[in-house]
Amino acid sequence: MTGLRRILSRIREFFSSAAVERDLTDEVQSHIDHATDEYVRRGFTRDEARRQARRDFGGAGSEDIVRELVRDVRGLPFLEQLLIDARRAVRSLAKTRGFTTVAILTLALGIGVSTAVFSLLDHVLLRPLPYYEPDRLVSIWEARVGGTGPSAQPASLLTGNDDPNRLTVAPAAYLDFKARVAGVSAMAGYDRDSRTFTGAGEPEQISGEIVTSSYFGVLGATAIRGRLLGPIDEQATSASVVVISHSMWQRRFNGDDAIVGKAITLNKQPLEIVGVMAPGFVAASQFVQVEPISYWVTEAFRPDLISNYGDHEIFVIGRLAPGVTVSDVQHGLTAVSEDIERRSPKTNAGMRAFVRPLGDDIVRRVKTSLTMISLMVAFILVIVCVNIANLLIVRGSGRRREIAIRYALGASRRRVLSEMLTESLVLALLSCAGGILLAWWLKGLLVSLAPPSLPRLGNVALDQRVLFFSVGLAIVTGLLFGALPAWQARRAKPLDAISSGGRVVASAWMMRWRNSLMVFEIAVSTVLLIGAGLMVKSLVTLNSIPLGFRTEGILALNATLPEHRYATADARFEFFRRLETRVRQIPEVAAVGYANRFPMRGAWGSGFGIEGGAGNLSADFQAVSTGYFETIDIRLLRGRLFTDQDVKTSEPVAVVSEAFGRQLLGGADPRGTRLRRGQNMPWITIVGVVADIRRDGKRAEISPQVFLPAAQTLSYPVRLADLAVRVQGDPATASRLAPALRAAVADVDPDQPVSNVRTLEEVVALGAREQRFQAVLLGLFAGLALLLATIGVHGVVAYLVAQRTPEIGVRMALGAGRLRILRWLLTATTWHVTAGAIAGLLAAVALSRYVKSLLFQVTPLDAATYAVSTALLCVVAIGAAALAARRATKIDPVRALRAE
Repeated sequence: MTGLRRILSRIREFFSSAAVERDLTDEVQSHIDHATDEYVRRGFTRDEARRQARRDFGGAGSEDIVRELVRDVRGLPFLEQLLIDARRAVRSLAKTRGFTTVAILTLALGIGVSTAVFSLLDHVLLRPLPYYEPDRLVSIWEARVGGTGPSAQPASLLTGNDDPNRLTVAPAAYLDFKARVAGVSAMAGYDRDSRTFTGAGEPEQISGEIVTSSYFGVLGATAIRGRLLGPIDEQATSASVVVISHSMWQRRFNGDDAIVGKAITLNKQPLEIVGVMAPGFVAASQFVQVEPISYWVTEAFRPDLISNYGDHEIFVIGRLAPGVTVSDVQHGLTAVSEDIERRSPKTNAGMRAFVRPLGDDIVRRVKTSLTMISLMVAFILVIVCVNIANLLIVRGSGRRREIAIRYALGASRRRVLSEMLTESLVLALLSCAGGILLAWWLKGLLVSLAPPSLPRLGNVALDQRVLFFSVGLAIVTGLLFGALPAWQARRAKPLDAISSGGRVVASAWMMRWRNSLMVFEIAVSTVLLIGAGLMVKSLVTLNSIPLGFRTEGILALNATLPEHRYATADARFEFFRRLETRVRQIPEVAAVGYANRFPMRGAWGSGFGIEGGAGNLSADFQAVSTGYFETIDIRLLRGRLFTDQDVKTSEPVAVVSEAFGRQLLGGADPRGTRLRRGQNMPWITIVGVVADIRRDGKRAEISPQVFLPAAQTLSYPVRLADLAVRVQGDPATASRLAPALRAAVADVDPDQPVSNVRTLEEVVALGAREQRFQAVLLGLFAGLALLLATIGVHGVVAYLVAQRTPEIGVRMALGAGRLRILRWLLTATTWHVTAGAIAGLLAAVALSRYVKSLLFQVTPLDAATYAVSTALLCVVAIGAAALAARRATKIDPVRALRAE
């Protein structure tokens, strides 16, 4: 306790140093005055008494010595010395403004980029989920094992895992898991939902979740008003109730304090509001969708779902019991899955359940690319540190004489080492301020470029945690790049440095380190350039892939028709037929079509059989209007398209894509072939063949397509929901038609909301946004690395020229030509650049397998990319060296020798 009080006393006295200094001065003076009075009483004059008192106290300067001794005992000498070193460092850096400016700008660039990317990684990958004890939350899903099955382990940092065979959980299986799997204290199911909100202003399509009663308990959620959903709400006799989000409460109900007990109308069904979620609550499905979750209703499983293990409908989350691991739960899920397979072999042959921590599961799709980007940023930071270290080595060489004189005067090597490290830290902290400003701007740029699939993207900010990271990064980098020059100064020999006069003499040790750093810098830059080259080539290849349908000048919207008003397929068809008639009256519209879903906006896959042939085929099916093909410009190859005569009472017909015949009929002409989707469904005759399309985007493979007439409502079970128009004239005007389309929908049904209004170009761009995000970032990093490497090589050669000016003068005086001097200076640099490029090539080959999943139709060992990237770096680096070496050809031998 005494030691703690002593420390606290020292800290208090350090921060009140002015008052302590005054007290100390007064105390010293009082001692001298007391001694002076004593000598006066003995008969001394006042002046003689004062001189004798000072002599007894220690003589001239003794007061300062006493003060120093007291400061050592009562203050914080280490911190005081650090402040002195910091002030000396600021003065030293101010004398070399050119070096200081370049160093601060370079380091601020590295810190700013690192901080901005960390802010993104921190919110998306590193921060715990916003739930109670998030480490105990898990995600559970089903998948058919065999082939490329899913992994039950968390996704790897570098390889990732998107579980290609992953399925949602069958409600029947969920009930078995909940009852029989040990180690899970609570389990819940949920599904995404969308309904039409009416009765309070403009109708709106809002997103929500259908959840089991244990959902909020698993997540540890609370309500700010009313209550949450409970077991009683799952009973069939219970009243229809809903819980709304805090933002919905504020946005549509103005934060009404009496909201509990009032009704909200969803799909024309009144639901009693029993609770409002606390602000900041994030729904489980919010991490994978852009639209906010606005409501929660209870899930009541139908009897047929409870007995059907093959109907996969719900997402499942659970909370581990204390002390239980993911592996423990996996063993239990496997045992229950095997039992279900034995009881239901027809639907569950090879079906297994898997578990993963919820946090890992949410980011599984983006973890690979974000981790790769963070590695690229680390490379940039390494290059920055290498550059600054080289600059400090050069600067330290110029200060060798100064440091040697200080050694000769008695300064310890430890003291000089401390001062140089302090100078590096001051430089890093000054750069940190500029880096934070740059990070603030870059953060906004990253968020605008990032794909919306990134979880928690809207939360990215330069908060206290990120700022602490930035300061910590500045301190670490300051120590890293300052260590080598400081060690260089520690090795200095006073006699050699003083005897060299004013000349800068570089030791072999220093030359080796400087050249090694240059080789390392070139190697890292080569890896970055190759990685960026592969990503850019991948993006160019992706953009060159034809979709098979038109996207320019096409504006699409979604109108999800509520069940209570449009209960039959005929009613839904009639709505869209009337809407098409109304939209055709808009002057700018050239063509109109509608379907269950347009390309890039969803799909419907179905199994079917061929008359007289195979009965277990599958393809993408769509219900489309007669204007569908004209609107998005899908070419007719053979046969005919749909006409107004293809109605409900006529022969069922279909149009298929060219891939249908090529992949399913062995290349035969599909026209005249009849197909059927089920035993109780009508036979459908194929009457036309259209060109192939990549329905799900440029990354998707071409698959067989089957188009059915929207008017023949008995042929399809899906709901018509999308309408699209092609504009006349300038395609850029398509987005301007959105208000007119909304007005047209309101004319047909005033209570029908419109959502997802986008041009197909925007939809395609969103599909490639992740690839573009990666390519743009890696391209920027590679350009930055190339710039930094160029500056580094130029600086090393420029210093070499300045250092060897006398030698160059002697060579020129002895007859060496300017070209020979230039070649002599560039030979060593060329070898170092070449060695760095080769090392970078080997490193890129070793790392290539980790970027394979990020590329599209480009191999990780693409020879052309490797060759072009390496050649570009070598040419630019050697060019920068030649520019610096060119100064040597302008040296006047007479002046150089005279200066020597």
